[in-house]
Amino acid sequence: MSKFVKTAIAATMVMGAFASTSTIAAGNNGTARFYGTIEDSPCSIVPDDHKLEVDMGDIGSGILKNNGTSTPKAFQIHLQDCVFDTQTTMTTTFTGNASSTNSGNYYTIYNTDTGAAFNNVSLAIGDAQGTSYKSGTGINQTIVKDTATNKGKAKQTLDFKA
Repeated sequence: MSKFVKTAIAATMVMGAFASTSTIAAGNNGTARFYGTIEDSPCSIVPDDHKLEVDMGDIGSGILKNNGTSTPKAFQIHLQDCVFDTQTTMTTTFTGNASSTNSGNYYTIYNTDTGAAFNNVSLAIGDAQGTSYKSGTGINQTIVKDTATNKGKAKQTLDFKA
């Protein structure tokens, strides 16, 4: 089996957090705060993708009758500052509550107003080709290499569908 690097998207292992406060200038009042995390990962998620929202659009209930499905929506997670020397693939793992009403690779969807789970409606998350994966199952993707160095590029884009 080839070596791979596991990038946990939903629950990144945090090795440490840092915070710092600094006074701006003598004689002036002000505070600057710096915050962030140090992750046990070969890459960082681009800040705009930390709280990614995927607009699934308006889906009529008629399409979902009799185990129907809506059109999958593509989404991406962008990584930066990656350091890959010999690795050829990376694994992304999504975690969430498995659907109790639909068997297979489905996640429970919750009503944001009430917090209750929707009945008989679930979400599938998978690779760019549309193959869905169970919660906690890794989705492997090839690391894009720099042709001059044969090492992974510092910026990587992960493609998925939901």
